[in-house]
Formats: sequence, structure tokens, C-alpha cells
Amino acid sequence: MNLCPDERLLFVRMISAMLRRSGGDAGAVMFEAYRHIVSDNNQARRSYMLDLLESVRHDYVHGGYT
Repeated sequence: MNLCPDERLLFVRMISAMLRRSGGDAGAVMFEAYRHIVSDNNQARRSYMLDLLESVRHDYVHGGYT
């Protein structure tokens, strides 16, 4: 998956906003995503997705003001 910086920011903000609005346990959702990502055998994809998940976590924690 290749995203330009603007697309990546939009994607991160969208997921972060969905986690905020879900009313559920965002930590559990992000942990489950992490478990799926680390089980991927493709090193490049795993690395990219972990970086993307970290961006979502950062945006979520800082309320979209990153």
C-alpha cells in the first residue's frame, strides 16, 4: 500500500475519529489490530502497518491535533 502524505494523514485521521466515536474500548481495538499486524509474514507490509498504527495511536491520543 502506498499513500501520499496527504492520503496517509486523511486515513489516519479517519480511523482515529472512528475510534473516538465508537464508544467502545479503543485500546482493545488497537491491540487486536496490532496482533493481526505482527502475525503477517511479509516484513515490508508488517513494518508499514505498524508505522501506520503508531500514527493512528498518536493522533488518537492527541485528539487529532498532530
